[in-house]
Order: sequence, then structure tokens, then C-alpha cells
Amino acid sequence: MLVARPKLVRFVILFPGRTGSTFLVSALDSHRDVEAKGEVLDGLRSKGVETQRAWVDRYLRGPVVGRSKAIGFKTKLRDVLDQEAFTAAVERYNTQIIVLDRRNDVKHAVSRITARVLRERTGRWNRYEGSAELGLLEIDPEDFASRLAAVEEEKGVIRSFVDGLDRPHLHIDYEDLCADPPATFEKVFSYLGVRSLPVAGATLKNTSDDLREVIANFDELRKRYAGTPYEAMFDAAG
Repeated sequence: MLVARPKLVRFVILFPGRTGSTFLVSALDSHRDVEAKGEVLDGLRSKGVETQRAWVDRYLRGPVVGRSKAIGFKTKLRDVLDQEAFTAAVERYNTQIIVLDRRNDVKHAVSRITARVLRERTGRWNRYEGSAELGLLEIDPEDFASRLAAVEEEKGVIRSFVDGLDRPHLHIDYEDLCADPPATFEKVFSYLGVRSLPVAGATLKNTSDDLREVIANFDELRKRYAGTPYEAMFDAAG
């Protein structure tokens, strides 16, 4: 049955890469009252600013009638070509913001490296049912340092952008999404104003929580960060 849309909830998921966004979006999209799209703006980058602007405006406006009670999409902020127009559209349509983040910056950086290896081997950025694990990898310390710095920078840019919006936002951490998906989804459902239903994401973890099972030169890499806030992140569970 189609329903009128005056109370349609719009949402945008902002995230730095490798924070479980595909898992979250696939799970939300399996909810009968939610429509959640992937990184459409990334695919529209080559078509230019005007195409991106038009899609965002058209999508957030929403159809006159439809089955979904909440509609949204995910995007990396760096894929938004005109952030001023994006901000205006978000505020014009009373769009709610979900910020997907990750507390452990070390594991975040390692995940970006393992994702690149997975892409090279399989053509995919994420693991799905039936995909083999990557096994131990030798990680170049300079590559790791570069990825770690990129993680910090991207998180800071997103934080500043969200702080400047006149919109409510919900903060979700990857670690909580992995440790207790039902409780995390419950927070999202409550925030979006939709009923609680069982959902499941389509992707699998690509990187073990124990980095010794991932990094062949673990001790060498960890030693470089002795005495820094990153040292404990190498050994942290979850």
C-alpha cells in the first residue's frame, strides 16, 4: 500500500572509508520501511557538479507517494563536489545526519590497506559470503603512516562539516556496529522513526580483530609507535 509522504524522513550517512558503511546500508535497505542507497555521488563525480546537485535535490525531495518511511544515501564528504549546495539541500529538506566513524585509528588504517589488497585480488572492496580471508600481509611502514594520517585528516574534515550544519546527527562507531549489530540498528531505527525489525548486512569483516593475524611484521610496526596514543590501539580488542 502506498502512503502519503508529508512525514517522510530523509537521511544522509557521512563516513570515512572502511567504517562498515556497506554493511550498514545493506542492512538498512533490507528494512521494509527504509530505502538506503550507496555511494551514488561517487559515481556522478565524472558527470560534474550540476549532475550531482540535481540528483541530491531530486532524491531528497522524494516522490509524492511511496512505500518507504525513510529514505537516504551514504557518501564520503570528499565525493561531494559542491559542499555548499549539498549543505543547502540537506537543510532545505530537514535531512537527518548519521555519522559513521571508527574509534581505533590503527585498525582503520590497516583496514584501508587490506581493502586495497582485496580489491587487487578479487576486484571488490568488501568481503561477502564465501570469500576467502587474505592471510598475513607484510605492511610497509611508510604506507601505513600515510594511511594513518589520511584517516585522521578525513575524520577531522567530517567532524568540522557536521559541526557546521544546523541539523541533528547520530554518531555510530564501527566497533559498536560489529560488536552488537541489533543494539546499534535499534539506535538507528529510533533516530529515523521507523519500527524495529530484524535486518542483516551483506558484507563480512575483512580484517581480524587481532592484528597479529593480519600483519606479518606486527612487532616492527608496533614498535614505531611506542609511547604514542597509537601503541595501545595495536593490541586493542574489537
